[in-house]
Amino acid sequence: MLGTPTLGLEAKLFAAQTLRNKIILGVSELGEQGALSLRDSMVGHLRGARGGAQALITQLCLGLADLAVQVGAWTDPFGDMAGMFLSDAQSVSCLLEFLAVLPEEFLNERVVVDGAYYSQRSEALLGQRAGDVIKLLVQCLQQPDLHGDAHTRVLVCFTSWLRHGDITLLMVQDTPLVALAFAALAEDGDVFDTAVDALCGVLYETREDRDDDAQTARAKDTMVEQLEQRLAATAALMRKASEIDEERMQGLCRVFTEAGEAWMDRIVQNVGQFEAVVSALVDCMRLGSLDAVGMTFAFWGLLADRTIEGTASCDPTRRTLARVFEALVDVAIAHLKYPEDSLTAKERDEFREFRHGVGDVLKDCVRVAGQEATLGRAYALVAASIGEKDAVQNVELRWQDAEAALFAVRAMGAEVSPSENTVLPKIMDMLSQLPAHPKLRYAATLVIGRYTEWTHEHPQYVSFQLAFIADGFKERTVAAASAQALKYLCQDCAVFLAVHWRDVLGFFGDIASGTLDAADVVEISVALAHVISAVPAPDTASAIEAFCMPVGRELGALLQQTPIDTRAVALLLDRLGAFLRYVHVDTDAASQLMARIVGDAWPLAQAALERAGGDSHVSESAAKFVRVLVEFYASVLRPMAPQIIDSVVLAFQQTGLDVYLWLARRIVSVGHTLAADETASLQLTSSLVTRLCDSALVLFGNTPFSDVPETTEEFFRLLERAIEAAPAFVISSPSFARVFGASVAALDVNHFHAQSSVLRAWAQILGPTRRHIRTMRDTTHTYPVATIVELCAEHGFALCAKLLLGLLRTFDRELVSEAADVFASLAAVASDGPQAAAVRVDAPFVDWVQAVLAQVPDTTFMPSEKLAFVQALTDAVRAHQWPKVKVLATDVAAVVWRRTNAQSQHPSM
Repeated sequence: MLGTPTLGLEAKLFAAQTLRNKIILGVSELGEQGALSLRDSMVGHLRGARGGAQALITQLCLGLADLAVQVGAWTDPFGDMAGMFLSDAQSVSCLLEFLAVLPEEFLNERVVVDGAYYSQRSEALLGQRAGDVIKLLVQCLQQPDLHGDAHTRVLVCFTSWLRHGDITLLMVQDTPLVALAFAALAEDGDVFDTAVDALCGVLYETREDRDDDAQTARAKDTMVEQLEQRLAATAALMRKASEIDEERMQGLCRVFTEAGEAWMDRIVQNVGQFEAVVSALVDCMRLGSLDAVGMTFAFWGLLADRTIEGTASCDPTRRTLARVFEALVDVAIAHLKYPEDSLTAKERDEFREFRHGVGDVLKDCVRVAGQEATLGRAYALVAASIGEKDAVQNVELRWQDAEAALFAVRAMGAEVSPSENTVLPKIMDMLSQLPAHPKLRYAATLVIGRYTEWTHEHPQYVSFQLAFIADGFKERTVAAASAQALKYLCQDCAVFLAVHWRDVLGFFGDIASGTLDAADVVEISVALAHVISAVPAPDTASAIEAFCMPVGRELGALLQQTPIDTRAVALLLDRLGAFLRYVHVDTDAASQLMARIVGDAWPLAQAALERAGGDSHVSESAAKFVRVLVEFYASVLRPMAPQIIDSVVLAFQQTGLDVYLWLARRIVSVGHTLAADETASLQLTSSLVTRLCDSALVLFGNTPFSDVPETTEEFFRLLERAIEAAPAFVISSPSFARVFGASVAALDVNHFHAQSSVLRAWAQILGPTRRHIRTMRDTTHTYPVATIVELCAEHGFALCAKLLLGLLRTFDRELVSEAADVFASLAAVASDGPQAAAVRVDAPFVDWVQAVLAQVPDTTFMPSEKLAFVQALTDAVRAHQWPKVKVLATDVAAVVWRRTNAQSQHPSM
């Protein structure tokens, strides 16, 4: 088809793409001579395509590059192609296209080659030829009949080799290639983008490295000096330009950001020399494009780090950079302003994320320029916006100005000292003067919440801030911020609020019965816990009782009703749980009261589980509540532990909800404190887990694992934790053999988190067994190795099949390492275990593997590859090299996955 003159471009493109895909997927089937004959044919078609459609030339060059990567018999692709395609301008264009795509195809995951071969081939075709490529590119630039499009292709080729990392600055420093890239910045479209890529590549190579030899260091210094001069000129042109389109500005911003990050240490050592680059980056921060501005965020963070680490506060460089960061404050705050036009939901989320990035820059400004200077800038902007409103009557407030400055004040908080006494008092005094606007109220409330540690050092503001926060609860849009601020104020200033605990509790009662969201009510319960923890000893018990008793009575009354108001029950459980989680007492009277409250709280939780345990709201809240009880009040609940176990098991049996498996895992984690001694703790764990396993196996017997991924995940996380805590008890239980078989089947689950949970459980089953096999002759050995070995003998082939086919086909790529580790553990247990435990196994582990590989199509995993894998695996197993088994499994999974992925993209292949 490619050689038919009358055939149209579309058909030839299809033929070229098809040929390339066949090369990627099956060139090894041709043999060396067949592959070289195919190369010669493709070179002929490429010569025939000169001067024709660029898309066809590109496809042919990609096919030739894939041949070059895979066919070792083609010893010198660069020399061969250069010898055939340097005769005229059209031929040179084809050669440059081939050279441009060659490095890219070495990174193409669809091209599957052995790791050692890849390294050798990459070094031969790229590493050893990089200098020759540079000479050829320079030669192309010097040919008078080559210009325009050919120069662009030179730049594309140069960038491709730079990106792969084979070109060094020593090769480039005396060539016109960098000048060509700067000149191309004046062009449009793809030429400009290519120039940006090229310059970013060169700039990256100028980064200082402590391992550089003297010659490399000198080359970098020379290149930096040349680049800095050209960048200074580019910055001047950029500043003078009256209008530059957004895409061009983003490209230039990329270049300056790369320069700044590459020369970070140089800038801190000699900021004067690089003033043009730093100023250009400040100009980039002034751009209207959020994407362009966002590119600079990492630079400012790194510059702040290096400045603090490498300069003293009195250093002239520190003072110079402090002025830069101080000027940056106004620029950053300007970007924080919400736009006048309404935003879509997606735009709103993107802008919120952008604002947090700007907030990080403002923290950097505080670190370098100092808290007084930076806070002073923000304060001045808030004061100016308020003054402007007061000065002009009947002018609608531009809330965006003041809100942006208040957001900046909050963002700076992480770097502001609690002892700051100059600007923050002015800001706090000014909050009461803010215009009545919900956006400003929201922002100001969050400022108070951010500076509660500062308020602890300035307690004169506690009363004002508490009143300010309280007023915020009257507006629904501000209530969430008020709840958060109140929590932090009570946490950090509890000692000052404790004497007013009755007023605070009464205030809470008023707002809790209003229209607050459930999450806000819980936040305030946490706040109250902090305050009551600080109440002086004579009143501590009374304060605790004043909060808990009304909640307990209301909860008990609701649980008596029919039907139950499940949302109200869930909220009361959350309120009481949050309080019990965060309240701390250290007096005998208060401790005795807490023991009585917790003792009374368990029957309420038990009733909630019995009456509404299947409700989504109550189940979540009740489980979290019981978790608080068992984790923080285990000694009080010790007599009730059997009841707790019964209730959790019954709730799961009746509902099948995964939250009860989550709760069981938390109980297992604190079993040592919930039981009287270690034996009782192990029995408690075994009883809970065994009963839940029986119930879960019934559920999984009727429902595929992939249909209940959350339940699958939580069950196997529980199993993992239980085996870790009590291996002998759990593994020796009557139900464990059925659990083992179900765990094999569960490897088919097709949800990531569930898959990960199942694999971690297998790691906990097989990993310790693999380690304990070595101690089987120890008379004190108690680990149930023999049980696991027997189960592996029974289910080993099925487990091997699930693991190996999962590695090759179904496991998420992020889980390959975990799965390969389990595969290696199975190899160890199946190979070493039978002899150590005196257990008979029908077939060796490698035989299992061979039987599984027979199920894998040869098109996916070639016979020669299967043979090589089995031989390498056999050697590793015989040598007991289990880490090598993991490496082999990981490598073969990568090879097969890439090939399968390529075939799925081109099913006709």
